[in-house]
Amino acid sequence: MIRMLRATRHSRPEPAVSSSRSTTHPSPREQPLPSQPGQRLKIGYVPGFAEENAYVQRTQDALSHLGHVYPLSPSTKSLWRMLQFRPGFFDVIIVNWLEHKTASPSTGKPSLLGIVAYFVQIFAFRILARRLVYVRHNIYPHHANSQSAAALTRVIDLSERLYSATATHSGHFPDKHYIPHPLYYEQPMAGNTGRNCHFIVFGRVMPYKNIEQLIDSFPVDQPLIVAGPCDDQDYFEQLQTAAEGKQIEFIPRFLSEEEARELVGTARGLILSHADDDMIVSGSFFYALSLGTPVIGVKTPFFSWVQQELALQGLTVIDDLQSIESALTQQPHLPAEEIVRSARQYFSLTTVIGYWKKLFLQLEVQG
Repeated sequence: MIRMLRATRHSRPEPAVSSSRSTTHPSPREQPLPSQPGQRLKIGYVPGFAEENAYVQRTQDALSHLGHVYPLSPSTKSLWRMLQFRPGFFDVIIVNWLEHKTASPSTGKPSLLGIVAYFVQIFAFRILARRLVYVRHNIYPHHANSQSAAALTRVIDLSERLYSATATHSGHFPDKHYIPHPLYYEQPMAGNTGRNCHFIVFGRVMPYKNIEQLIDSFPVDQPLIVAGPCDDQDYFEQLQTAAEGKQIEFIPRFLSEEEARELVGTARGLILSHADDDMIVSGSFFYALSLGTPVIGVKTPFFSWVQQELALQGLTVIDDLQSIESALTQQPHLPAEEIVRSARQYFSLTTVIGYWKKLFLQLEVQG
């Protein structure tokens, strides 16, 4: 999880939309978005108050250019609070991660109660909003066990029929609307005069990220920092054992924003070791680009799409973790400013606003 401090959010004048379609490739140029202050949408956003989730903060900031954003709770127990809104009050409600409750947190198996709660919430949101948009971040919940993945995928696929539209942060889905994932910053880290010698794995430490496989293949003469909390003590001890004899440091806790920016912003590269079927994009990828840090990632459909369709600087894609040593030595050396400049062409807040605007126009969302 990427943490950052949050300033008070305000509504902003509505920008105009760029001309490309939402399911096509991002425009390589940013265009100014003139304001249209007469059109103000009522936008519900789930989850609402996520002060430690920088993605939610940045997305709500983008949407606030298009209308007034109402934070809504993802908890089924909070449905009674919706009684304050009349049916059809919202022009649109945008839903994220609501499907996580379909899998039991303790067993990873399908939860009948969670599945029922998930569909009840969808129907409740449909009553309150003229349009309902689902942002699909994962194919199935991260914590689902492998035996349940196919069943949970079918449940979530079925639920998409109840939404007005499904959006994702990767353009490789032909049947979904592409919305760029926002950068967390749009300037290189101030005062960064160079890179340290370390590589970094950043974020919550979980088995699906295949960090143990990365450690097994990581060269002994290269320093690696694994930074992020781990809730599975047995798995963490497994990683520590695998790292013996190598230059690998663990920081098993949440990092302050200053620590995270320092460690990631000065790294020679951020490594994304997971390519499992559940993940669509990784927030750590966009966090690294935001700071001008190169990324080395195992091949995924998203990375393949980026390589084919975007002229993005700073990304090295490998077929498997056994190729990590050669990737470290062959990694191109790019200035942080060049990586950030390249990333802003495709993932800046201006670009994100434009794509949300296009989707709303396609759905005939009007204030």
